Amino acid sequence: MLFFGLFYSFALIAFGLSPDARLRFGGALALLLVAPVAGYTSWEFAGYAFGYLLLTAWMVAQPLPLWFRNMRYGCWFLASAVLLVHAVPGDRGLLLAEQVVLKPGGIATDLYLNHDKVWVAWSLLSWLPLVRLSMALRRPFPRWLVPILLSAGLALVMVLAVALGLVSWQPALTPWFWVFAVSNLLNTCMAEELLFRGLLQRQLAIRFGWMTALALASAAFGLAHMAGGWSFVTVAGLAGLLYGLAYMWTGRLIWAVLVHWLLNVSHFLFFTYPVKG
Repeated sequence: MLFFGLFYSFALIAFGLSPDARLRFGGALALLLVAPVAGYTSWEFAGYAFGYLLLTAWMVAQPLPLWFRNMRYGCWFLASAVLLVHAVPGDRGLLLAEQVVLKPGGIATDLYLNHDKVWVAWSLLSWLPLVRLSMALRRPFPRWLVPILLSAGLALVMVLAVALGLVSWQPALTPWFWVFAVSNLLNTCMAEELLFRGLLQRQLAIRFGWMTALALASAAFGLAHMAGGWSFVTVAGLAGLLYGLAYMWTGRLIWAVLVHWLLNVSHFLFFTYPVKG
């Protein structure tokens, strides 16, 4: 079932990237029907995902008056929020391990392979290019300096996490690493970067300028991690600033996704995970 779950997420992202609407929507429809038959998702989740698929298709296909369009956006945000916080009735994802200590010194946690956030990524790929340029570049220094600054930013985020007592140095390659690395890229980083950088930061930049957009999107990303406490919000906000800079300096969402993923993987490889016990 683990292999099917990883295939499910990979296939849904691939369908979302397809320029052919028949494959994008038809492939996603086939996948959501096969998953409950295979026992990977519940029929309740399949029903919710079907409604979300129809909502996405409606938004893409039919222009409407402004007031109706805004109401439709509100419906999409509400439906997406339910997926992002794992709140679809009757479905919590595939439980891989229960109350397991993933790294020495870390707290015990449940390890899930979720299949809800990836639907938000699939939906947003209907409007946002992942690899192609999607934002005017802000690069006031040589291109070769960008990876150096982003690497320094990654180190700074983890130093702050250590300073605030959230994690400690604990390098180890655990048996769960490869599952975490693949599922985190497909199920978490894709959805969060398409939403916070591709949608929120991009739209704010169009309306209010890049500095305001960067600050507000980073703050929103930090507050989205409020469940971890204010220290976690602070670290997540700094991380969001880094991802926003990656997007702003390259103009391509793929780099924000990769920087986000690299930070999460570095956290898992070199520090206590998810936080210190």
